[in-house]
Amino acid sequence: MKYNSARKKYNNIYIKSLTLMFLFFIFSVMVLNVIVPDKKFSSQENRNLKSKPKLSVDNLLYNKFTSKYEKYIADQFILRNFWINVKSRSEILAGKKENNDVYLGKNKYLIAKFKKPGKEAFDEKVKAINDFSTENKKVNKYIMLVPNKIKVLEDKLPEFAPVENQLEYINKFYSGLDKSIKTINVFDALNKNKNKYIYYKTDHHWTTQGAYYAYLEFCKSSGLTLKDANYYNIKKVSNEFYGTLYSKAGVTNVDSDTINVYLPKKHEDLLVNYVEEKKKSSSLYNSSNLNTKDKYSTFLGGNHPIIKISTMSDSSKKLLVIKDSYANCFIPFLTSHFSDIIVVDLRYYSDNISTLIKDYNITDVLMLYNANTFFEDESILNISDYD
Repeated sequence: MKYNSARKKYNNIYIKSLTLMFLFFIFSVMVLNVIVPDKKFSSQENRNLKSKPKLSVDNLLYNKFTSKYEKYIADQFILRNFWINVKSRSEILAGKKENNDVYLGKNKYLIAKFKKPGKEAFDEKVKAINDFSTENKKVNKYIMLVPNKIKVLEDKLPEFAPVENQLEYINKFYSGLDKSIKTINVFDALNKNKNKYIYYKTDHHWTTQGAYYAYLEFCKSSGLTLKDANYYNIKKVSNEFYGTLYSKAGVTNVDSDTINVYLPKKHEDLLVNYVEEKKKSSSLYNSSNLNTKDKYSTFLGGNHPIIKISTMSDSSKKLLVIKDSYANCFIPFLTSHFSDIIVVDLRYYSDNISTLIKDYNITDVLMLYNANTFFEDESILNISDYD
């Protein structure tokens, strides 16, 4: 009896101790989430993290605040990368072929999921771009939505992986645009070359080779005289690249990627002006970034609000590229075709685009996005000044 009584007493103390420890842990996490400063960028995922949403009438009326706040909490949760890695390891040990919205594909390909866009957001983007076209009737307008691995390399997906047809949404979006906007289909060119190294295995980006095939399609649509592959020296600058999907999926049994740059055999002088940072360079590449985790940011030094590239081209054309990071390795192919190239990332640039077009005497506009980012991100809505 004395033994049972002592054991019962010990069990009660043990349970109470565990309960107190758990409550202390929860309380500590809550306090740390409040006092630890928010982070702006995740180097592990190579993306900007959500900031605290503003409590406004618009957000409340349209039920946006709760959704935005949930995303903010998810992004800013204390020790977020640690918890992501714990989840990743446990999922892999359980034999799952998908983790953190990344499929563990065949031949060690990591493939990001495609999320079906909501109808309202889809229609708002169509309207924004059509309004932009109406505002800027005198310029040539092109849009290139690049399909991701999940469509082009669908043969690499795990068996029976449930996926939406990304290409259908791209084509549907194109069909809703004003006829003055030339839509560029790059799926056929990428699909034709799907057995080549056109997407990184561990990252969400296409490779420079993939971007080159898209450049050829842009030349066909815009009437530019293309430069064939012999125009370039292909230089390997890294074979130790582990991209965003590697970090997100939490895998270790994959091979590193190789980054190549296409350099004109005949040197082309140019000036790259990072306008808001007040920095200038004579190169489209920032080789110091090859020593960082985000080696893809070698192209154009990563993402910036606005970049002005002045070339030695005798062309009278001036191009505005409205883009995400897929354009960063694509833009170097354009320098011989335009005297000036203005590069804008609407995730960071907030000034009026139509005013910018007038200020820089823009003749051509290219909107270039990968489909995943385009359908998930809302920044393209800032392209138009219309309400």
